[in-house]
Amino acid sequence: MHPTAALIATGFALILTLPVAGQDNNNSVVVQSQKQNAKPFGAVQDGNTTIVFAPAHSRNIDTARLRTWDNFADSHSGIARALAYKPSLINDPRYLKSHPDLNAFFQAHPDIKSAMSENPGNFAAIPPRPGE
Repeated sequence: MHPTAALIATGFALILTLPVAGQDNNNSVVVQSQKQNAKPFGAVQDGNTTIVFAPAHSRNIDTARLRTWDNFADSHSGIARALAYKPSLINDPRYLKSHPDLNAFFQAHPDIKSAMSENPGNFAAIPPRPGE
């Protein structure tokens, strides 16, 4: 066999096996999700790629702190929205001075303020802005 023909044959065989290799990776995502005993929220298929949306684990989130913050945020929606978009406000003295309820909340719950500083995404979900 001519060396060029052998090279073409090898390349052609490789091209045929790539989609199969990609499908194996997609199956492993579904299998991994099933291993975690989590019911998926849904799945999106795009060509050979499947994205499975499964719930996050809450084992690293202190749910008591989260409930305490949620109670405050429910009655102070403007503050909660501002912190969702700009978490650094929790350490801004001017912002805390102009929002004494938030300042009092953080003085009563310094552990929540610390946790929010480390992982603000655990405490807020940013709602979509108009047009998003």
